[in-house]
Amino acid sequence: MLSARAARLPGLAGAFKRPAFLFWLFVLNSLVGLCFWAGLSKGPLWPDLLVANCIGFSVYGLVVLLRRFTRIPNWLRVVVAGPLGVIIGFELAALLVGSPSPWLRDPSAWLHALPSFLIAGVTCAFLSVLLQSSQMKAALETERRQAAELRQSETAAKLAMLQAQIEPHFLFNTLANVQSLISREPEQASRMLDHLNRYLRASLGRTRKAQTLLQEELELVEALLQIAAIRLGERLAYRIDVPADLRALPLPPLLLQPLVENAVSHGIEPAIHGGEIVISARVQQGQLTLQVCDSGAGLGGSGRAGGGVGLSNVRSRLHTLYGERARLQVSANAGPGVTASLVLPLEGV
Repeated sequence: MLSARAARLPGLAGAFKRPAFLFWLFVLNSLVGLCFWAGLSKGPLWPDLLVANCIGFSVYGLVVLLRRFTRIPNWLRVVVAGPLGVIIGFELAALLVGSPSPWLRDPSAWLHALPSFLIAGVTCAFLSVLLQSSQMKAALETERRQAAELRQSETAAKLAMLQAQIEPHFLFNTLANVQSLISREPEQASRMLDHLNRYLRASLGRTRKAQTLLQEELELVEALLQIAAIRLGERLAYRIDVPADLRALPLPPLLLQPLVENAVSHGIEPAIHGGEIVISARVQQGQLTLQVCDSGAGLGGSGRAGGGVGLSNVRSRLHTLYGERARLQVSANAGPGVTASLVLPLEGV
């Protein structure tokens, strides 16, 4: 439904004030006057042009005034503005040339003005319908804009909620690890807190943005891996293989981090001998592909086959941000481990 505010928009009335419209209205009036002069008049051309323009602009003015200040239906507006515009137009033309009113001087003028009444009625109906259609178009555009703004607000709220689900998950796990190390290995606990502090400084204010840079996300991921390396020791090795020219690409925050956390918790930790995590990026056919490949436990028995909370969260955010233009794929490697591939449209990142 159209809002009450949109329904009160003046529509084409604003356009009527533009010089271009007034010029074409003058041209149309002059063409009507030329037709009358060619078919009925034997005198000079200018009186017919003057009368036609006076009538045309009078009808136009009445249509705008009745449209803006009354609520009468279209048919009644035509009945009022058409004949009244003709009378006002003739009177105005007579006033401009200094001649007495044609209606009082010659009663037969009413009969001679009959074609003018008909043309004015048709013109009035046309202008009234044009005004109404323009008004409806403006109202629909307003409704579309309001609906788009509402969808944007809903999307932002949903993304903020999904991001809020990721941040505590990593923080709680890290603090639990620090607590377990305090009594056994205080130095390691201190190093982990240092890395956590660096991670929090790097992420402060970044995770609430709609877009960050791939380089910034890689800095967060590297801090995460350094924290995990303290806990897992030699069982975890990692490598970031991302070209320098791709690191400046914009990227929604917290899409890459859940994939790395998933590789650590479900890939490296369950594996007896641990493994390596490789983070890579490439651009191909207008798409940015980010891959997190681990050589850990694989899909079987790791809990990754059905997708955990982190992967479900990433898929939800991808659908909210890009619809069907982005996807997340998790597949088993030819050797040990799993590869998670994040494919994003390049124009949307």
